Amino acid sequence: MAITQLNAQQIQPDLSYFSKSKNTTNTSTVLASEKSEHLLMWQPRAASALSLLCTPKRECYSPRFILLKAPESELLFDLLRRAIKCDLSPAPLGYSYFFSESKITLTEAKSKQDNFAAQDNCLFASSVDAEKLFGCVRQPENGPIKLQAGLVHRANGGVLILGLRSLLSQPSLWTKLKQMVIKQEFEWSSSDESHPLPLSIPPMPLDLRVILVGDRLSLAELQDFEPEFYSTSIYTEFENELQIKSPEQLEHWINYLKFIANKQQLPDIDSSAIVKIYKEATRYTGDQYYLPLSVDWVNSLLVNATYFMQNNVIDESAITTAIKKKSWHEDYLQDRVHDEIFSDQIMINTKDQVVGQINGLSVIEYPGHPKAIGEPTRLSCLIHFGDGELIDIERKTELAGNIHSKGMMIMQAFIMSEFAFNHQLPFSTSLVFEQSYSEIDGDSASLAGLCAIISALSQQPIDQQLAVTGSVDQFGHVQAIGGVNEKIEGFFAVCKQQGLTGQQGVIIPATNQRHLSLSDEVIEAIEQEKFSIWTVEHIADALYLLTGIPYKDKSSINLYQLIHARMQAVLLQDKKQDSWLTKWQKYCKK
Repeated sequence: MAITQLNAQQIQPDLSYFSKSKNTTNTSTVLASEKSEHLLMWQPRAASALSLLCTPKRECYSPRFILLKAPESELLFDLLRRAIKCDLSPAPLGYSYFFSESKITLTEAKSKQDNFAAQDNCLFASSVDAEKLFGCVRQPENGPIKLQAGLVHRANGGVLILGLRSLLSQPSLWTKLKQMVIKQEFEWSSSDESHPLPLSIPPMPLDLRVILVGDRLSLAELQDFEPEFYSTSIYTEFENELQIKSPEQLEHWINYLKFIANKQQLPDIDSSAIVKIYKEATRYTGDQYYLPLSVDWVNSLLVNATYFMQNNVIDESAITTAIKKKSWHEDYLQDRVHDEIFSDQIMINTKDQVVGQINGLSVIEYPGHPKAIGEPTRLSCLIHFGDGELIDIERKTELAGNIHSKGMMIMQAFIMSEFAFNHQLPFSTSLVFEQSYSEIDGDSASLAGLCAIISALSQQPIDQQLAVTGSVDQFGHVQAIGGVNEKIEGFFAVCKQQGLTGQQGVIIPATNQRHLSLSDEVIEAIEQEKFSIWTVEHIADALYLLTGIPYKDKSSINLYQLIHARMQAVLLQDKKQDSWLTKWQKYCKK
């Protein structure tokens, strides 16, 4: 058996480092100079790729485009711009247009006040249109022609950071920008083809490097639209998470928090707040060994905490209150789901023992809702005489997705290999998610479903005080699933409302232990031995916890023997009936 009952220390991130170290939580640490302290310090892949684009020595064949997989966030764009500016030489002055009565001439700019002088060596825009990007030609009625500069002119000689989603929604805009950057020349054109330019305007030399920022969907769309361009551009990714393997890396991440707070001119982060932020961070990433580098998530948490801080510092109390308030704002749908269970509109049993019934755990994601909701689900299984078919009612009624169907087939393969090796299984089973009225998907209920089937086959009851989540392979090994924290907390809320017995708990895959970062309420209940969490590696471990009977054990009665004995009894009875019928048929022929 590989069953482990987790204690309070094992279901949350290791916080011992914070109790041992004092230096890392000293918020009076002076940040390094602006020249060396910037966003790319925490993004080695992006920094390396950008160094190829922003080389001090420029050549005509130098790279012009870089594709950066990152969120299209105004805050991220601003921090990225500041980081790039630190490594760029000042931009050249650019150019200027001189207007006469019937002619427009182009000259080099003498100062930044000239009409088309470069304003900065790095600019950004998350969304653009033709006028914002390329400027425009204006000719008021009975007035002189006026030229308006765009982003490409104000960043000429430097770097332009653009959001990819906006460009892809305007294919002609993107095509025009690409051609100009590659050709290194900006040509004026009329926005209305039926009204050409009233005067010939000389083209402007353009020395521009472009960073296109987008998520995977936007980058995939660009790849489909321009596969040749995609394959010749520099590609890199903004790392969303930092893997923690040592105290030094944890200190590195704490400095990152202080960096964001400093750049956003937020109050100091008190040492008492770091532990709470760290725990919330592991909950956000869903892994105790990864911490988020999302600037928007860090900034949002710190900004929300400033509303509840005292003495002008972000302390533990401010972070705790901010998290609780945010959770309360987002909990309306979760409360409605729980109310359905609490009022017995959705039936969940957390106290009895039932044959062929088990509490599974699911996660619901509503469109537009910011977080997933954990909800217990009742799975039931019935056995009847048949040909060994596993009837998945969800799939039969077209309420199941492909991954769910795959999980059901794996369950059937396990049952067949275990009990129908030498002869056909004399039973058929029907499995259903009770009170499920919409499409379901995923294989995280396959462990629960398989346990329900074996309970029904062996006629041994399952303890309804326990809930199960996990997927299984064809050999019965339990595999990791997602949303483990939400699932545990959803079942705990139901158990608490119906009355904690001290025997209730959740069975999860052993490989999911690293993903645990549970609420303080659940941790407190585990510390007081009112609720439990067990990890298992094989279905045999889960079955022992659920039924109290081992799956296979030569020294005592076990589920495997009970199922085989029941099968043999049915097969023997069926054989006797066949024998009697055969004799009767022979007699009738005579």
